[in-house]
Amino acid sequence: MKKIAFLLLAILLLPAAHALAGGASLSATSAPLADGTAFPDLSLSGELTPEQAAYLGVKGNGPYSLNAIKAPVLIVEIFSMYCPFCQAEAPVVNGLYQLIGQNDLDDKVKLIGVGAGNSDFEVDVFKKKYEVNFPLFSDLDFVAHKAAGEVGTPFFYALRKNASGGYDVVMSSLGRMDSPETFLAAVRKAAKI
Repeated sequence: MKKIAFLLLAILLLPAAHALAGGASLSATSAPLADGTAFPDLSLSGELTPEQAAYLGVKGNGPYSLNAIKAPVLIVEIFSMYCPFCQAEAPVVNGLYQLIGQNDLDDKVKLIGVGAGNSDFEVDVFKKKYEVNFPLFSDLDFVAHKAAGEVGTPFFYALRKNASGGYDVVMSSLGRMDSPETFLAAVRKAAKI
């Protein structure tokens, strides 16, 4: 009887162990968008510095249209300030942002974050605590999160601008990246840059 109870417990805990091993918080309703599909034109809310607005090529005070971002390739991180994996990943994602600049890809690849279920205040706390310099947007009511497939966090989409001015998914990844270098190499290969 003890062996059966232990086996059942092990089976029940296997998904949780997988989530911990993958370095991500899982979502029971997750349905990531497949490679090759159009990414929704999210409405992005949050305050940008003048430098961040120039980086994205957007004007005004927002909300901003995702499709208005001027970048051949856009990396979107879905995060939550309450996700311990996102907190641990923040320095790595900062490293990815720096690596994009160091490889002279600033005109080809942009990086943004969308705080699933996070208010402007919560996103600002995350931004300050982890010294994030790339644009972060709030998604208090989970509207963007739902449109992006209700994915776990952190979740990364690599998007490529299409002929109609929108973005298509070329790569997606749940959980912490191995390193900024290997992640950027995978994005470059998937986006053909």
